[in-house]
Amino acid sequence: MEPKTFVVPLDGSEYSERALPIAEAMAARIGGGMLLVSAPFHGPLNPREYLDEIAAKVRKCPVDTFGTDALLAPIAITDALDGSEDRLVCMTTHGRGSWRWAAVGSAAEEVIRRTDRPLVLVGRQCRADFLERGRDLLVCADTVATAAALAPVVRTFAELLTLRVDVATVVHPLDVPSAEYPEVVLDPLVEALGPVDVADARLLRTTYVSGALADYADDLPAALMAMKTHARTGVPRFVLGSETMAVLHHAPCPVLVVHGDAPAESA
Repeated sequence: MEPKTFVVPLDGSEYSERALPIAEAMAARIGGGMLLVSAPFHGPLNPREYLDEIAAKVRKCPVDTFGTDALLAPIAITDALDGSEDRLVCMTTHGRGSWRWAAVGSAAEEVIRRTDRPLVLVGRQCRADFLERGRDLLVCADTVATAAALAPVVRTFAELLTLRVDVATVVHPLDVPSAEYPEVVLDPLVEALGPVDVADARLLRTTYVSGALADYADDLPAALMAMKTHARTGVPRFVLGSETMAVLHHAPCPVLVVHGDAPAESA
């Protein structure tokens, strides 16, 4: 898919509104727009008035609001996606009420169940100037299957946002074969991304997976990170393991999350 509109779910809290400058910057870069959505349950008292007020503050791209009678956040979000293949959700990982701990909570988990589209998640440490500061899209993959599943979305976002592509994977410090032959690990990951120029591929030797990935993204600096979730059922976890849920907490840029069931173009 080629995104043109970023759907931003808001619950009236300052946490959910942190996604606004992120979506606005990306929409402005690609020549797209934003669609603001909310739901009455655990949301603002007057959703439509609140959304209109927020929309009036957006300056860099076209913005619209989505009127819905859905009471629950996940239903409101998926209603906003229905019938429009070029819409993509951009949301924070913390919020109020039913949105709290959204990355592993009811709202985002339900959205992941209901759609195969990627999501852009915004963590606590995400910088508002991520596109001005960063120039790379960092692909976080530990297997060829992971890289292949990420490939179509990575290529699309790298082209639209004019970003270089980098690859990083984490290995144990005592992994001797990878120390002697790093290309055995890295080359298949790069190849799985298909026809895309990879600026750099890096082995990160540590037992602190999430911290290493976040630090490397900050060092590049990366404007976007790409990761993959597990399967559709249960609490979504990232492929690199449950510890990497902390990536969202530490990431200095948005994290593009591709569904675990998303089809890969090649293996």
